[in-house]
Amino acid sequence: MAAAAATTTAVAAAATATAATVVAAAAATTFLPFTVSPVPDSDDAFRSTTSAISSDSEPDDLQLLLPNMLPTSTAAAAASSEAELHQFHLPALPSPITVRTIPSLGLTFQLWPSATTLLRFLSASLHLLPRCPAPHCPLAILELGSGTGAAGLALAAALPAHAVLSDLPAALPNLHHNASLNAPLLDSRGGAVSVVPLPWGDAASMEAVVAPAPASRFDLVVASDVVYYETLVDPLIETLRFFVKGEVVFLMAHLRRWKRTDKKFFGKARKLFNIEVLHEDPPLEGWRHGPVVYRFTAKKQHGRR
Repeated sequence: MAAAAATTTAVAAAATATAATVVAAAAATTFLPFTVSPVPDSDDAFRSTTSAISSDSEPDDLQLLLPNMLPTSTAAAAASSEAELHQFHLPALPSPITVRTIPSLGLTFQLWPSATTLLRFLSASLHLLPRCPAPHCPLAILELGSGTGAAGLALAAALPAHAVLSDLPAALPNLHHNASLNAPLLDSRGGAVSVVPLPWGDAASMEAVVAPAPASRFDLVVASDVVYYETLVDPLIETLRFFVKGEVVFLMAHLRRWKRTDKKFFGKARKLFNIEVLHEDPPLEGWRHGPVVYRFTAKKQHGRR
């Protein structure tokens, strides 16, 4: 399957000058024929072999993701001059998906490697996604830790589908901005997106996401690069337990960085979900591996209907 070529347009805006545009072409990734292989239960599946990759220490900027340490308006204003626009040209779409990143505001505002892997994989594998059982019913998709919202926006336009983009409150203004950037494309394709706050593991927030239509459920949950801080593993698992049940499918793109965090997450996840490997990118430069796309489905509970 031929994947989409991602074209990155970096826009550096000066306070009193016209924005300057730098265009860098990213090479297209060719995906091999689709295969499914189970994730081994041994810890060796997640073992890293170099100190740079297998570090047990967490990054220093955890506070960038905490609701009570959001960027101030002054910092946000300064960072807005460093915004970058990224465009993804997908075969199924007449115009590119465009998202804005603001790297200086922290991890949430960056485009991580696994996000582009997930976006390209999904665009080349739409036939693998679940289908809504009702005729002419759009697929209902939830993106966790959306960041820029690239994957959710692409799915909403390509299928088309109704995608809910979720993240911490600090990320919502940029998510709204990216939704607006792609509104003409979404309208022309019959897709739709909404943006909601969703701190992982917060029961009230999770209930609020499904409150508009309690009788309905999501057909598909997607996420990329959401396993990084060990302290967030349990909240993420609780969020997956809440949304990924029955026939719901969870697709996650992940780049292994910290073996202790990966071991904890996959160890807990394997108790609740069947996990399969759908795709693995070639190793990134300077790494022993590339991003991997996993599929999670809920394990059947014996004795329960």
